[in-house]
Amino acid sequence: MDAQVFGRVSIEGIHAVAVTRIGGVSSAPFDSLNLATYVGDDPACVTANLGIAKDLVSAQEVSVMNAEHGKTVHVVSEPGIAPLGDGLVTSQAQLAIAALAADCVPFGLIDPVNRVIAVGHAGWRGVLANLMQSLLDEFSAQGGQPDHTQAVIGPAICGNCYVVPAERVELFQDIRPEAINSSTTLDLTSGVRSVLATQVSKVYEFTGCTFENFDLFSYRRAAGEPTGRGGLVIAMSNSPVLNS
Repeated sequence: MDAQVFGRVSIEGIHAVAVTRIGGVSSAPFDSLNLATYVGDDPACVTANLGIAKDLVSAQEVSVMNAEHGKTVHVVSEPGIAPLGDGLVTSQAQLAIAALAADCVPFGLIDPVNRVIAVGHAGWRGVLANLMQSLLDEFSAQGGQPDHTQAVIGPAICGNCYVVPAERVELFQDIRPEAINSSTTLDLTSGVRSVLATQVSKVYEFTGCTFENFDLFSYRRAAGEPTGRGGLVIAMSNSPVLNS
């Protein structure tokens, strides 16, 4: 079965794809397009799945985020597993960058004029720490300009399904109130969007709940059992695609 995407945006030779769990080679419980090396899957299967993912965005290589639920951002130019951090920025053509997630919010930045791309991974800690701004800052430092930048937000657990202790919700009241859905639920996507929408020209959102949609990996739905990771993959060609 061919890999199925949850959403795709293409902007002047830059492709962003939110992947589903369908169309890879991994066996249960990682079935089948698991992109994570750290969940217990067969490494050969993960390598094959990453090859499928990079083909979806027409890239030659892929750099994969090594998330730690913080706000560290790395500039990358080589394939492989990136250093620990929750943001990647590159201006390297043909190098896909991948933010892995299975309930957290994968998001990306694209500047098709200055040819800079970025991806981020925001769980509740990342939203609270404002990883979004950290990624925007490094993206700008590498040449990205807000007037030209478009953001992409991939599927994550929705505000109704992400039930947390009331004490955690209270942490957001003064820092990121946009992420509060109720006294016991958080809407992380709204928290991410609240920062991105004020600083970029356009936001594309692939709306969907990872917990509710069985075509997507969900850490919470797995309820402590092993599961894979999907996320958002972005890459750019060697040169912009000009309209004729």
